[in-house]
Amino acid sequence: MSAVSSTPSRTHSPIANQSFPGIYVRERTPPPTVENRAELPDGKEDYEMAIQTSSPVVLSPDDISRGRVNYKPIPEKRMLGYMSTAALIINKMIGTGIFSTPSSVLASAGSKGGSLFLWVTGALMTLSGLIVYLEFGLALPFNGGELVYLDESYTTPRYLASCMFAILFVLLGNTAANSIAFAKHMLGAFSDDPNPDYRLQKFVALICISFICLIHLFSRNMGLYVNNTLALYKVALLIFVVVTGFVCLGGGGGKHLKAGDTYGVKNLENAFTGAPRSPHDYASAMLHILYSFQGWENANYVLAEVKRPREDPTKTFKRAALVAFSLVSVLYILANVAYVFGDGAFVKRGLKVLIAMSAFGNIVAVTYTSSRVKQEIAKLRILPFSQYWARESPYNTPVGALTLHWIFTAIIIIATPNYSQNDEAYSLVSVLFTYAHTWVGVFVAIGLVTLRYHRNFLEWQPVVVGWKTLYVLVGFYITSNIFIITLIWWPSVSTIPSYIAPTVATGVLAFGVIYWVGFAKVLPALGYEIDSEPDELIDGSRVVTYKRFKTGFAKRVSSWWDVKLKKGSNQ
Repeated sequence: MSAVSSTPSRTHSPIANQSFPGIYVRERTPPPTVENRAELPDGKEDYEMAIQTSSPVVLSPDDISRGRVNYKPIPEKRMLGYMSTAALIINKMIGTGIFSTPSSVLASAGSKGGSLFLWVTGALMTLSGLIVYLEFGLALPFNGGELVYLDESYTTPRYLASCMFAILFVLLGNTAANSIAFAKHMLGAFSDDPNPDYRLQKFVALICISFICLIHLFSRNMGLYVNNTLALYKVALLIFVVVTGFVCLGGGGGKHLKAGDTYGVKNLENAFTGAPRSPHDYASAMLHILYSFQGWENANYVLAEVKRPREDPTKTFKRAALVAFSLVSVLYILANVAYVFGDGAFVKRGLKVLIAMSAFGNIVAVTYTSSRVKQEIAKLRILPFSQYWARESPYNTPVGALTLHWIFTAIIIIATPNYSQNDEAYSLVSVLFTYAHTWVGVFVAIGLVTLRYHRNFLEWQPVVVGWKTLYVLVGFYITSNIFIITLIWWPSVSTIPSYIAPTVATGVLAFGVIYWVGFAKVLPALGYEIDSEPDELIDGSRVVTYKRFKTGFAKRVSSWWDVKLKKGSNQ
């Protein structure tokens, strides 16, 4: 039996997306994930009762010895509705980027008009990516996001795409940047020093991520409540920024200006006049803009937890994602038009607290979804100690994955050097994952247009747009991302050389390939083999049961050790 030879198998579910029923045909005997549930109950009440009364699956010693892990379906009443789904997207999109990057984007673009043009371009790029991810999410409504999409699109060599994404997401998919931003803004609000002691910043950042991980550990509902509340707060904050800015543009508040300052609509005169910039400047500006928009894919990571009504399984996710993106995009562009603040006490202290709370909300949303993705990665047995990272707490929360998320976030926080007033180190941390994720987006987009040629997807049809529109959007998304990926290497003058971020991010992707060689080639040659078998529960969520086998050299070593251990116990 090969470690990577098994093919995914799923069951057909009446509440799952039915645009391509062929993919849900079970090809292998399913594991006993949920006992006595071979058929879905006919009535909605019977169905909900069946889900709510499901008893925990008891693992036999034989199951445990083979490393099999079974997961209960999520009760219907605990699944995410419109508000919670949209809040996950809003809370990740609106972090500190919209408050900290406009100035750097303006400096890179060289003019106000050029800056606004880049922000509009970023919104269009994000929209094209959103459509791609919507189509994939409606096709494969499982937890994991890109982990699932890449695994389904690039089936050969088996596990290569999964290993690359797993290494990238575990190492760089953390909340270190916003934890650092939260600490700096919160400390800055209560200190006259624009750069508080960086050791204190690290300490506060660690307290922040630890507190949020504990919230998600002990109560899923509390984590969602905090997430939803902070999403509403962030929308209100951006509306406040937009209204305040437009009041100033209209002539209000001029008495606070210093002599010689431009004011109001004069700021928009000669909007496209400015010094020329290098290709790296434009690419760097776009990366910062994409970082500000990042989060539109956040709901894709937990689609197994999003409600799928029987009358239209696509409704909740599709509407929530489009509404959240549209709202945030409009507010972003209006905020960039209206950005005018002075140097009063509110800006020095009050606004910093508001921005810090925005970063806090981003950490809440990202921690919730990232831990689910890392749990899916662990279920595939890709990582060392996978069974530990995949385990759940008595509170039905992913305690292993939350621990993994905390570890690497803490490592990045501790390892990040001192932050100057220009925030070069913060920018480096934030750009690392954005750059690597841009590559992931390119491969996901290519995978979507080639998906229809895979054996299990021959009946698949796009749901959100038609084929011609989809091809145009995919072409635009891939071209614009390749443009940024290429130009970011262009030399520029800065404290941190321009090649550092793309080099490190590319190195992480390359390490994913090396890791795959060891996982899929070296270990099986030594006799450590894995047979994974994805399946779908009756509520539409995807789980992965797996077995680990020892053959050849590994089995001989294990047998020798068992004999030696037995002799030692008899003496």
